[in-house]
Amino acid sequence: MGKKRHSDVPSESDPPQKKEKVPEFNGTEFKAMLRNPATAMKGLEKFTSTAKKLPCSDLYDVVEGYIKISMECADIFNLLEGEKHTETEMMLVFGSLEVILLRTASDLSHFNMVGNAIVKKIASSYMKLLQGSFYSSNHGFVRQCLNLLSAMVSQGVEAAREVLDHIQIKTLSGLATRKDKRGKPDVRLAFIQFVLSFLVSGDSAVIRQTLELKELLPHILNTGLKEDRMSTVNLILSTLKSKVVLNKAISKTQKVRFFTPAVLANLASLYKWNGIADATTEDSDSSGLSVVRELVHSFLLDLCCSHKHGISFHDASLGTAGRAGNLVLLQFLVGLKQATEDELVADLVVNVLKTSPDILSRYFKETQYSYTPRLKSAWQDNVNLLKKIYEAQPDISTVFQNREMIPLPRLLSMIMVISVPPVCNKAFFTQGLNLASSTVQLMAVSIMNFILKKASKNMEYLLDKSVWYKSDVYTDDMMEELVQQYRETLGKILPDMTGIISSWQSLSKKEKAGVEDKETKREERPEQTNNENELPAEVILLKALILQVICLYQKVVPHLVMQCKFDFSKLLKGIVSEKGMREEIPPILQYQILQLALDLPASKFSWCRIQDIAYSESSSGEKSVLYLLLKMFVSSNNSSHLRPSTQKLVLKVLKDTGVFEYTLPELELWLEQLARLEPNQQETVIQFLERVLVKLVCSSHEYTDKVASFVQEAGHLQANLSSQEGDAVSIAVSHIDDVLDMLDVIMEGSDGEMEEFGPSLSEELIIQTFPFSTVVPAALEARNKLPADKGVVCEYLCAVLSDVLHCQRDPLPLCLTLLQYDKELVFSQLPASFYQSIVHLHQYSSRWLPQQCRQQLFKSSECLTKEVSAPASCSLLLKAAYVQGPAALLEDTFRQNIEKAVASMPLAEFPVVIKQVLLYIRSTVEDFGMVGAKIKLIDQSYFCLIFILVSALTSIFKHPCLEQWFLALELAAFPPHSLKPVALKHLCAQMTDNILTLLKISAPALNDLSHLELLCSYMVALERATLKELQEKGSRPPKTHSRTFQALLSLHSYMDSSNLRELVSQLLLLPHDSLICPSSEGTQSELSIYGQVALHILTKCTSTSYQDHSRFLTQAHLHGLGTLFVSCSSPELEAFMLQTLSYDPGSAKLIHTDVLLHCLQKPLRDSLAISSLLLENCSSHRLRFEVWCLEPSNMDKMSETDAFFPLINTYLQVASREDPARPKDGVNRYSDHHFLNTLSNVLELMYGSSEVQKDLIPLSTLYMMTSSHSRFLPTMLDSSEEPTRKALVSLLLCLVKKCPTVCNSNHFVVLLAAYGATLSTSDQKLLLLLQEYEKNHISLLQFQSFLWGPAAVEHHKTRKSLGASLWKQPSSDDVLALLKTDAMIQTILKFPQQRRILPQVHILMKDLGSLYDPCFLLPLFSAILRPECVIDCLKFASCHALGVTVMALSSYDPKVRAAAYHVLSCFYQHLEAARFREKRQLLYLMNIVKNGIRKQNQRLPFILTSYINKVAQQMLRPEDHMYVVLNRFLLAHHSLDLRRVPEFFKLFNGFELEHKIEREWILNVLEEGISDGHCYELCNQQGIFEVLLSFSSSPLCSEHFQTQILRVLCRAARVTKAAYSLTKSCGLLSWMIQAVEKRNLNQQLLCAMIDLLHVLWFTILGQKEKKVHEASTSSSTEEISQSLMKCLPLLLVNEFLCVSLAICRHLRLGVKAAQFSLFVQTLCSVLTHRGTALSVNKQADRLMLHPQPLSCTETLSLLLCWASLSHHTPLLTQIQALSERNKLNHVSQDKFQEVNPPEDIKTQEEKLLTDCKVHLSRIFVHWEPVFHLSEPQPDQPRDKLDPSQLAGDTALLLTKWSLRWLVENPSDEYTTREFLHWFEKVTVKHRNIVNLAMLNFGLKADLLQLFHLTFEARRHSSFSTGAETLQLFTNIMICLLEMQGHLPDVHQAVIAACLTHQDQSRRAGLSLLSLYVHELWSGAASAELFLSHVRLVTRDKNKKQKASKPSKPQTAIRAICNHIIVIKR
Repeated sequence: MGKKRHSDVPSESDPPQKKEKVPEFNGTEFKAMLRNPATAMKGLEKFTSTAKKLPCSDLYDVVEGYIKISMECADIFNLLEGEKHTETEMMLVFGSLEVILLRTASDLSHFNMVGNAIVKKIASSYMKLLQGSFYSSNHGFVRQCLNLLSAMVSQGVEAAREVLDHIQIKTLSGLATRKDKRGKPDVRLAFIQFVLSFLVSGDSAVIRQTLELKELLPHILNTGLKEDRMSTVNLILSTLKSKVVLNKAISKTQKVRFFTPAVLANLASLYKWNGIADATTEDSDSSGLSVVRELVHSFLLDLCCSHKHGISFHDASLGTAGRAGNLVLLQFLVGLKQATEDELVADLVVNVLKTSPDILSRYFKETQYSYTPRLKSAWQDNVNLLKKIYEAQPDISTVFQNREMIPLPRLLSMIMVISVPPVCNKAFFTQGLNLASSTVQLMAVSIMNFILKKASKNMEYLLDKSVWYKSDVYTDDMMEELVQQYRETLGKILPDMTGIISSWQSLSKKEKAGVEDKETKREERPEQTNNENELPAEVILLKALILQVICLYQKVVPHLVMQCKFDFSKLLKGIVSEKGMREEIPPILQYQILQLALDLPASKFSWCRIQDIAYSESSSGEKSVLYLLLKMFVSSNNSSHLRPSTQKLVLKVLKDTGVFEYTLPELELWLEQLARLEPNQQETVIQFLERVLVKLVCSSHEYTDKVASFVQEAGHLQANLSSQEGDAVSIAVSHIDDVLDMLDVIMEGSDGEMEEFGPSLSEELIIQTFPFSTVVPAALEARNKLPADKGVVCEYLCAVLSDVLHCQRDPLPLCLTLLQYDKELVFSQLPASFYQSIVHLHQYSSRWLPQQCRQQLFKSSECLTKEVSAPASCSLLLKAAYVQGPAALLEDTFRQNIEKAVASMPLAEFPVVIKQVLLYIRSTVEDFGMVGAKIKLIDQSYFCLIFILVSALTSIFKHPCLEQWFLALELAAFPPHSLKPVALKHLCAQMTDNILTLLKISAPALNDLSHLELLCSYMVALERATLKELQEKGSRPPKTHSRTFQALLSLHSYMDSSNLRELVSQLLLLPHDSLICPSSEGTQSELSIYGQVALHILTKCTSTSYQDHSRFLTQAHLHGLGTLFVSCSSPELEAFMLQTLSYDPGSAKLIHTDVLLHCLQKPLRDSLAISSLLLENCSSHRLRFEVWCLEPSNMDKMSETDAFFPLINTYLQVASREDPARPKDGVNRYSDHHFLNTLSNVLELMYGSSEVQKDLIPLSTLYMMTSSHSRFLPTMLDSSEEPTRKALVSLLLCLVKKCPTVCNSNHFVVLLAAYGATLSTSDQKLLLLLQEYEKNHISLLQFQSFLWGPAAVEHHKTRKSLGASLWKQPSSDDVLALLKTDAMIQTILKFPQQRRILPQVHILMKDLGSLYDPCFLLPLFSAILRPECVIDCLKFASCHALGVTVMALSSYDPKVRAAAYHVLSCFYQHLEAARFREKRQLLYLMNIVKNGIRKQNQRLPFILTSYINKVAQQMLRPEDHMYVVLNRFLLAHHSLDLRRVPEFFKLFNGFELEHKIEREWILNVLEEGISDGHCYELCNQQGIFEVLLSFSSSPLCSEHFQTQILRVLCRAARVTKAAYSLTKSCGLLSWMIQAVEKRNLNQQLLCAMIDLLHVLWFTILGQKEKKVHEASTSSSTEEISQSLMKCLPLLLVNEFLCVSLAICRHLRLGVKAAQFSLFVQTLCSVLTHRGTALSVNKQADRLMLHPQPLSCTETLSLLLCWASLSHHTPLLTQIQALSERNKLNHVSQDKFQEVNPPEDIKTQEEKLLTDCKVHLSRIFVHWEPVFHLSEPQPDQPRDKLDPSQLAGDTALLLTKWSLRWLVENPSDEYTTREFLHWFEKVTVKHRNIVNLAMLNFGLKADLLQLFHLTFEARRHSSFSTGAETLQLFTNIMICLLEMQGHLPDVHQAVIAACLTHQDQSRRAGLSLLSLYVHELWSGAASAELFLSHVRLVTRDKNKKQKASKPSKPQTAIRAICNHIIVIKR
């Protein structure tokens, strides 16, 4: 930017140098030369050459000089008059006019009138001359003419329009083609600049007119753009982009008309640009080409791919609706020939089709590219482009963003558009697969794979029910139908499975032939390596893709797979051999073949059919596929990724045979043992297994019958063992055949759909019917036929069968099976009978056979009796120890070995070992009667179980053996047994003890894992056993804990709370003697066993769950505890009682007064604390205490010790409350006030006149007493004691004003030390106090210091210690250093415009402790800016002192403004003499501000002072972008226009690269500057708010700027006038609804919208709601009516409610705690005011609609949002369950990443959320349940939900939440009364809701506690104010009690006596009735405590009447009590 002419201020950097004076060429000389024809041309030449150097600081500005003396430039124009002139003369004339116009368009813009006059003169008089010059052959002359025209256009919009109107466009033809081949500036460049000048300088109308002229821009683009210089190309593209493409004033239609396919093609030709690189680039030409390519690519992407500012139209139908669509783009893309050759062009095509998928289909129909498969590289390039296009297409979810319903056929068409290329049809794939080239096949298969993957992903989305659960448009069934149609459509496009398989087979044939050729060559050349066997990478990839495609076929088009008859097991050829996976096969093929086998149905494989094995590796040459699978399994042991897949495949194959339907887990044992074999042993076992499994599959019924026969035989055997056990057989023998027959029928006719034939078989029945698989008999049968060399098979079988045996619940059927086949083996004398493993298994399994069934088939072996030194596994170790007997389990070596084995045991072995130990336990229990020494065996077994089986708790606790024997003796419920009583008792005790140990260890882990349901059966047994013992032994408590109570003490924490509560109630309701142990003489009774258990459970439950403390304790609990408390001595019981009363004070009413008397007898700390709580919370206890105190002995006892003092203090505090429930004879009531404030008020009244003061204490004495108090200095100097300090300063101010003589300079130090220079109330009063001192001639100047706060104290100390000679006065830097930056910034942002320079006591501002006081700062600045002072001007500006002073110019007080002007003038003088870098900018800023001020002491708008301050701060940061922008603006203006926001539109609508920075900066000015109506009017006159609202609604506005605009509107809404205007004139509320309902609404925008709504509502509301609230509490009906009339219009209130509810529906997006607090506060206020407005309209008899109540969804959304922010997991769970039960799709919270806030922020958020509760509760009272008026129709669908269920659930949830809040946070009476009215309307009047509520124990407890708190709260205030609330609450409680029934006989009498209409009796009756209600509500059957209170009242009166004369008539309470006594008698 050029500089202005030489300034008068000398430069600081350049010292003045003496120069020779050269005569300057000025305007006068130039004018004189022009008038002389001889010198005219020379003058023009000199003028032009000089002007081209300007502006320059060293040259005189001859252009400006000439313009000043010749505004019309007449002398220059005169040279054009007359005869014909030469081209040279005209060039000089045109050149001089050009330089003048260029200057008036730039730095001399204040002479723009001159420029416009020149333009009009040329256009009107000389345009023909210019146009005629275009035909000249002199290129320089033509260029000069065009340059002049460009300069004319640059003058502005009017000039551009003038030129455009006068020029003949036809004369411009051919100018674009006149080029210079050498690259020098030519006519074409000048023409381009001329045309582009219309875009740069013109407005939208001019730009549109320019675009429509085909002879201008299209002509330029059509004529050699490809050969233009780089700078020219950049100029054209950048101008078009900023002025056309990104210009929102140019409509999309106009852009489309201009950017035709031909124009786009010309622009695209720049991809092959071959011009001159004249810009700064690297040396090579390719770099210049790359720059141009990137430029045009970026331009075309913005133009063609943007819906916001490009030419692309969004078609929601994706071209399926038949609309024309983006034809321009289509024709452009079709014409791009190099898309397959050029990456950038391909990227352009891909992106255009991505944003405009509607032209996808037509593009491939009209494109010149061929997609017929052929072996050409061009075809491959075409296909690669196709893949890129479809890979970039959006996901299917974008199709469903439209909320409108789309018919399924069209929806399918839309999905096909973006997922399947139209050229990819069945012919395409078939031809591609049939070609012999693997390259073509690979390309075709890859396309197929790509399409299938996309389709699979789409189908997953469509079938995802969670997506459609929340949808209002589509359902699950519709999506399933759509997927079916999708499959069928794809099936018509994709090739048949046969063609794909043929490709695989052809590859395999080629591969086989290639291998044979290589084998032949290898024989000829043996030196060849084995690398030749490896397949080419292309073939590997092709085969892998084929396998993957087949898998995808099964997922996407399974019907094509089902139609194929091919045996897919043939695909294993070449991948799997007899040796397993071939090593040379790549892992990808191994994995894919496994995945294929897993995905495809088993029916597509012939697993058991014999297949040919290639490569002649097998001797036989034929093996089944099952054999290959087993080989794959064992060969994949070393492969972590293949092993799981192979095992799954084997299990899947075997399961699909149908033979292993219920015994599939057993197959895992067979495979695990197979995998553990040595590699050299596996082949033999695999061959054996193959034969067994193949035979089994072929003859499954034969072996199923064998298994059934063994099960049946076992059943008969067990039935015949004894008559006692005959009835307890695990399964009826006669039913086994029926079950098997039923299964046969089902399996034959079900086709795999067994669920259609009735309920499925239970797990227990399956285990009993199918204890082991049919493999066992088949394998044993094959074992018996093994030859002698197959020992490894026998070893394998024995290992597997041992595991199978260990997994049996009942081992007898399996043992009988083993016995039978062992007999066959022995009797046949086969070789297998000699294997030791068979012998060992036989001896081991025989242990589970009955004695009569055991046979000695083999000779005895010593192996089983010999000690096992080092077993290989834990199972073998346990097996050996079990066989050796109990002694082996007791040895230390066994424990050591078991620990080592478990540490190294694989995880897969745990289940088998668990079942093995359980089998041993079961066997030991069954054999217990025969072997008495097996108790220790059980102990050791349980030790193993606990140690080994922690990870398998489910299997343990579901085992029937444990469940049946736990507490079997205590419950007298024994499992089937044959034991004698003594043995049975020992067994039950041992089993229970061990199971209890197991439960105690496991329960904490299960509790942490939330799986306590596994212990449910044990907890039920424990509960039953406990109740049984209490029933049988309750009157005779044992001396020690029984096993039942040992279990209860250990496991009560894991019981259900309701069941546990019932148990504790039963304990506490036991007879007194059962809870107390008899005491010996001289000792106090103690708790019995039962009492200790009850206390332990209560203590533990309430300590671990204190939130449910009050809900756990019932009236029965407290009654029992009170009985225990007065009967025994127990510190634990005292501590528990104290804890209970501390948390739940209302429980004091449920405790008998004997407890109080008991505590008073022993004045210990805990006892007296309990007494205090009882007195504080119950009238009966207070009455009992008063009676107790009247006893002389007790009075003496209280006077002897000071331990009773806290108790007496508590009594005196509560005795002052109003308590009609007890007599108040002789008891004072007390009151207290704040001493200092009272003293100040008394001084104002009493020291009013001098006559009165004579008789009072002198004020100086009072001042001395106040200031010399020991707490005076600490209070004054401690800012944390703000309330006390404020009152103390008020007292000092009062004393000083009443008695000025008390002022002393010594006080100044203390006052300055206490002063903070802020606007806090205490600082404002301190400033007034300082002013009072100055009025009394004690000035701050005399103190010689301008410091305050702690710095003043330090300064005073230094001055006192150094003395006057050494003391140094603080500098201005010291003073400025005291100013805190944050406080100064806040003072600028929130400058107190209402503050006066001389404040008054009665006009104090509100407490603004975060702001500095300008009344102190301005005088301070004036003092430090005196001429004689030294000031650092840079520091003064940087510390924001200058900013505060500027902001003071907006003050409403003229004196504040005068002070600010004075300070600025002083600062200006200092600034002129200062030396720092930013000095000139600040001086210039102050000058233009000064020039803009037209009046003396003029008040500047706040927004302009904010602008000036921000500019001043920006001048100190030259590195910022805004520094240049603002300097450019300031240098272009002489003064600041104070009537508008400077440069708003230029900065807001900027088009430079940094336009976002400029827009954000000016929005910040608005956000900080709009503070009053004047600022709003200033902005409104400029139309700023309309611009902001329209821009925010446009797609161009980013989320960041939307949020910032909302903040600006929020700031404006604080101004009342602005709020009304924006609402009425601008339709702000409707705009807000539209903005909220946008699809792209996010959390940040939602929070900003809430802020705006909050501010807007409360600004418009003003004080109306406060006045209404005050009027509602007044007694005058007339005042109420008058005040209620001043409410907002109902229509406006409803608009606000609509906005609020719209926001409420989007709360699931998540809001911050602060915004949620504002929102609920606003919604609460709107709903409350709507009720007020409805009342006004109703009183005025106006017609109005019935108000719409809040819906359940809206209410639950609010509660859900609060629960989410509060992390209230139980409430979230309840809401989620409610929404799922009632299918509420919109009541859900979106997941968003949580950020852990700092602790202080977290605390603040918790406080905000706590404060939200009061508003939420008041919002909920506007919700009402909606019920059906009639019963639902019988033909109503089942799944149609009843709204009454939702209403009931919502009512119950809201009631529970509101009650809990009111109990935890006792609020005012109005809130409670409002809730009670709502509760009565919503709950009490609906019987079904009442029934649900009364079943909720927590709700009942909270309601009772609120009842207690309400009655206690009214004792603090006048009874009359709360009588209505108490009456209402009492009526509700009585109504609920009567609805429950079971009331005592005295109920009606009590109600009749207490509910009277007399005032005094009414008060007493309600208070007395509260005791009655409290007792009955807590579950008491009779009103015992209530009647004792009645008797106590009447007895107290009788005593007094006997001891004294007849007194006054009895009080109301005694009258009621006497009436009750009479009725009761």
